[in-house]
Amino acid sequence: MLSARGGLDIEQVAEEEPEAIGRLYPNPWRGPLDFELNQLAFDAGLGEHARLLAPVMKKLYRAIPDYDAVTAEINPLVVTKAGEIVAGDAKLETDENASFRHRALEEEYGQVLEGDPYEREAKKRGLTYVSLDGEVGIIGNGAGLCMGTLDLVQRAGGRAANFCDIGGGARAEVVRNALDVILMNPKVKGVLINVFGGITRGDEVARGLVEARDSIGMKLPLVVRLSGTREEEGRAILKEHGIEPGSNGWEAAQKIVELTR
Repeated sequence: MLSARGGLDIEQVAEEEPEAIGRLYPNPWRGPLDFELNQLAFDAGLGEHARLLAPVMKKLYRAIPDYDAVTAEINPLVVTKAGEIVAGDAKLETDENASFRHRALEEEYGQVLEGDPYEREAKKRGLTYVSLDGEVGIIGNGAGLCMGTLDLVQRAGGRAANFCDIGGGARAEVVRNALDVILMNPKVKGVLINVFGGITRGDEVARGLVEARDSIGMKLPLVVRLSGTREEEGRAILKEHGIEPGSNGWEAAQKIVELTR
């Protein structure tokens, strides 16, 4: 996309004056051709600068496949009084799953993170985390289980403050990191942890959860739904240490919503 209107409130421009934004859908195998880029410049009302814009746009496009980018943007793009084209600022967001292919890029620029502060902190700690608008912190070991837990809390009359998937098992260190990040949010009034033990033993998971809670001195209500191998022993450990166990996800969701009220 290219626009002479700049990137400020570009969504509003797209809605009210769609003709002010030039768009090009190049062949992904060969990339954009020069005549296509020239046409894009004219479509955006920047035809007089097409000759200088074309090579800049071609390089910007190449950044996407070359660096596994999900976003590549120059904003603002400056035209000086002398008629030169200058990138006033730029943004490159790469796919973290491809970071092993671009070590040099990270070494040169570091990992610059923007956006939600809790998501930034979670990313630094290697957590899969998304901020939401509610008051119940959510931790689950598996994306599907975590999504189901969000739905259960909503059904019980609460609202999730986040999505946080800690992956398989529930090691104390990972749970502690997840709790740390969740409790940074002042809106959070309680936390629900939904863990399916699977191969991981329930009593080991319970000890890890107790250790994680105690290590950060958590005072807010905490409800844990624990299922899997040795789940009964795990629930007993949780109860012994003052953590509300839930026999199933629905019961646990109702408990945490009641406690946060």
